[in-house]
Amino acid sequence: MDKITYEIVRSSLYAIAREMKIAMMRTAASPIIHAGGDASAAIFDADMQLVAQGNDIPTMLGSAVISTKASVEAVGRKRLRPGDVIISNDVYLGGGNHQPDVQFTRPIFYEGAIIAFAMTRGHWSDIGGQTPGSYSPKTWDIFGEGIRIPPVLIFRDDEPVRDVVNLIVQNTRDPASRLLDIKAQYAGTFVGDDRIRALAAKYGKQNIAAAMAESLEHSERLMRAEIAKIPDGVYAAEDYLEPIGESADLLPIKVKVTVQGDRMVFDYTGSAPQVRGGINCPFAVTCNSTWFTVKAITDATIPINQGCYRPVGIIVPEGTVLNCRYPASVVSGNTETSPRVIDLLLKALAPAVPQRVIGQSHCAACPGIFAGNDPDERRSRSLNRKYVTLVDVHAGGLGARPDKDGINAIRVHVGNTGAQSIELIERQFPLRVEEWSIARDTGGAGRWRGGCAAKRVYRVLFDEATCTISGERGRVAPDGAFGGRAGALFDARIERRGGGVETIPSKGDQLVLARDDRVTIQPAGSGGYGDPHERPPERVLADVLDGYISSEAARSLYGVAIANGQIDEATTRRLRAGRGVGG
Repeated sequence: MDKITYEIVRSSLYAIAREMKIAMMRTAASPIIHAGGDASAAIFDADMQLVAQGNDIPTMLGSAVISTKASVEAVGRKRLRPGDVIISNDVYLGGGNHQPDVQFTRPIFYEGAIIAFAMTRGHWSDIGGQTPGSYSPKTWDIFGEGIRIPPVLIFRDDEPVRDVVNLIVQNTRDPASRLLDIKAQYAGTFVGDDRIRALAAKYGKQNIAAAMAESLEHSERLMRAEIAKIPDGVYAAEDYLEPIGESADLLPIKVKVTVQGDRMVFDYTGSAPQVRGGINCPFAVTCNSTWFTVKAITDATIPINQGCYRPVGIIVPEGTVLNCRYPASVVSGNTETSPRVIDLLLKALAPAVPQRVIGQSHCAACPGIFAGNDPDERRSRSLNRKYVTLVDVHAGGLGARPDKDGINAIRVHVGNTGAQSIELIERQFPLRVEEWSIARDTGGAGRWRGGCAAKRVYRVLFDEATCTISGERGRVAPDGAFGGRAGALFDARIERRGGGVETIPSKGDQLVLARDDRVTIQPAGSGGYGDPHERPPERVLADVLDGYISSEAARSLYGVAIANGQIDEATTRRLRAGRGVGG
C-alpha cells in the first residue's frame, strides 16, 4: 500500500489499543485497575504477533508475546468463532507474569476469517489463595497464590459462560467486584473487535494484514540499526537478590551480554537455583526485563511491537530463579525480581553505553495490601461489598541519569502503575492516610542526585485487618553509577496503638492489625550518578531547601556547608579541597 495509507492504518492500531484500555479502566471494580492503571491492552495479528500496544505496563505486554499464542493454541484456533473470549492467568500454561494478572484474548473475524486478536490484561485486587490480595511472597508454591485459570472460553458468542464465571469469582474474596472486572476486560476486547473490523471494512483486510507485517519489519529494522551502534563485545555483571527470610543468604543473579553486529544475546547462566517463596521469575518475566532494557538503551521512539524483539536472543537455564519450574511461586518475581534484573543488565552494559544507563533504582511495586471487613455499614451497602481489599503500590526513586537527577516518587522500569489517591482510599476503605511525603536523604548522592522515595503512613480504621507488604532492597541498596553513592534501603514498620514498634522486612509475612495501628511504608531510594563533589553547590542548596537532602548530608556527602539557608563558601572550598576538588 502507499505510505500514507500505511501510516494511517498503523497509527490506528495503536489508537485502538489505547481506547481498549480506557474502556476497561472506566468499568473495572479493582481500584488498582481503574485508579492505578494496572492494566494493558494490545492488538495481535492473525499469527498472534504483537503489532500494537498502548502506553501500558511493559511487564504485561512483554509476556503477552508468549501468553497470547499459548492461550489460542490451548483452546484450539479451529474451535474459535466470532464473539469468543479466552481467559487465562496460569504462568506455567499461558506464559503470564503472576496470577493476579488475568488475560483476555479475543479473535477478531472479518469475512469469515481471523484477521487479528484483541488482548486485555488487568491486575485483579484478589484472585484467592493464601492471603488477601493474593500477594504474599512467603507462599511455598503456586497453589498458595490464587486460583489458576488455564486457557478456557469465558465468553461464547458474546455471552458469558456462566459455569466458568461462577467457578472463578467464587474462588475470590470479593465475587461481586471480580464479576465487574470480568465485564470490564470483556468490554476492552469488544472495543478492539469493533474498531478493527471497521478498519478492515474501510481499507480491506489485505491492507490491514500488509500494514501489520510492515509495522513489525519496520520496528525490527530500526532496532537492528540501533543495536549496531553498540560496540561489539561481551559484557557481564553480577548482583544479588534478597530471599525470603532475613537470615537466608543472598541469591546471585548473573548475565553475560554478547553484542555482535545488529544482534544481542543475553545469557543468564550461573544465576541461583529457584527457591521457596514468590521471588522466582517465569521465563516470560525474564524476557520482559530483557526486552525492556534493550528498548531503553536504544531508541524509545521506535514503535513498540514484536519486531523490536527479533534481534534479541535470551538464554535462561531452566530451574533457576530467573526461569523457574512448576510449581514454584512467582508473585513477587514479576514486580520485584524483574526490575532487579533490569538494574543488573544496565550494570553490565554501562561500559558499552555509559550515556544510556542510570543509577540503580528502588525496583519494586512495593504493594501494601490491607484487607478485612468494613465496619462502615453504610459504605458497605453503597459499594455492595462487606469484605474489602486494597492493593496500594508505592513509589520509590529512579536512579540518577547521565545529565539529569533521578526522579522522586515514581514506579520504575517494567511497572508504571500509579499510586491510588488519598481521596479514593479514604472514601472506599477504612483507612486514613496521615502522611504522603518525599523521604529526605533517600536519593543517592552524586553529580546527579538519585531520586528520593515517597513515604505513606496509614492509620487503620478496620476493627481487625490483615496487612501484607512485598518490598525490595531491604538488604541490597540501589548502587550508584560512575562514582555515585547508593540510595537508602526499604523501610516499613507498624506502630501499635498500645505502644511498641515492629519493623517489617522487605518480604513481609501476613500481619494482623487492629484499629488505630499506624503502618509506614517507604520503598528504597536510588543511586546517584558521578562524583557528589562535582555537583554545583547551588544545586545542593536547592536540594536542602526543597527537603530532598539534609544539611548534614550536604556537608558529609557533597562537601557543601550550608548555614542559615545559604552556602558557606569558605567552608565549602575547604571541604572540597580536602577531596582534591576545586571550589
